[in-house]
Amino acid sequence: MSLALLGALPSAVASPVLALISLFAQVDANPDTNGLPGGALAQKILNWTMQVALWGSLASLLIGSAVWGISQHAGNGYQAGRGRNFAAAGAVGALLAGLSPTIVNTLFAG
Repeated sequence: MSLALLGALPSAVASPVLALISLFAQVDANPDTNGLPGGALAQKILNWTMQVALWGSLASLLIGSAVWGISQHAGNGYQAGRGRNFAAAGAVGALLAGLSPTIVNTLFAG
């Protein structure tokens, strides 16, 4: 209901409507897993997912570094560039996987 429309209503009607709108405009959310069916399992799955992401990042970093070094030594600039990109992607993936809980908590608290 727009405020211009409320101005056209008598104050006896507009006042309770504004009070009702302000009552419903208050939103409160407190994330909590207490009593949530499967909450412990969901947390365990998130932990496993983060571990797999870190393993993948480590593999990408190691394989990319090896390809980069071997290709650079062999004089293959194209493959060296691909290895460098692969290693950088592993480093960024590890950074994002490690910081993701902090990022979410910071955005939620802000």
